[in-house]
Amino acid sequence: MTNVDVLSYPTRDRKSQSINQQVLPTYKQEAIDAQSSSIQLVSGATETYNGFTGSLQDALNQALS
Repeated sequence: MTNVDVLSYPTRDRKSQSINQQVLPTYKQEAIDAQSSSIQLVSGATETYNGFTGSLQDALNQALS
């Protein structure tokens, strides 16, 4: 894995926008470094973490099949 594109994420309010702007770059880099969806949760970003890791794992599963 050399890149992770996030196609959509929650933007319904300012808090969600702020959290996603802060943590998505971290989650993307951790996934690339780990070469998996097994990454660390950033405190306060559980919803983003769950969506990101779940979607990434689904994409990885599809790529491998």
